[in-house]
Amino acid sequence: MTETKKASLFPGIFLIIFGALLLLNKMVPDMISWRHVYPVILIGLGLWWLLAASCPQKKDKGGVFPGTVLFLIGLFFFLRNFDIVPYYYVRDIWPVFLIIFGLGLVASFIAKPSDWGVLIPGGIFLFLGVFFLLKMYYIIDWELWELVGDYWPVILILIGGSIILGSLKRKDNL
Repeated sequence: MTETKKASLFPGIFLIIFGALLLLNKMVPDMISWRHVYPVILIGLGLWWLLAASCPQKKDKGGVFPGTVLFLIGLFFFLRNFDIVPYYYVRDIWPVFLIIFGLGLVASFIAKPSDWGVLIPGGIFLFLGVFFLLKMYYIIDWELWELVGDYWPVILILIGGSIILGSLKRKDNL
């Protein structure tokens, strides 16, 4: 099968399944709702991006980040819509999106280890997401927040040191 035929296979299957779901919704409206369909679409698109990026012939691994983010957002909403994750309002769940973006950046690094620069924003997103999620549910109190507020420049020093060490390591390898 040629590359063009392979590239058009998934969108064709996706449109058939999507059209069938919409038709089923029109014929039996109480059976399926858009609320249950859109997370599956996000999961499917995310998996498609991830599978496309994992193709051994493909050198560019740029699809790992959007694939991971779409898959995890779809999975989160899927779990939320079936009351496995009990939160509904954005004010209750916004730190989850920071964690998802951080995981997407870490997945990009795993797919392409030479692109270590994505680890810094990935780590920052993960840290902030976890921190605000814990703070929101009173697992972290204000005293710890004040401690972090006083000594946050240490994080900048550590990041700067890792950048310098990374550049020195690269010079040694050249």
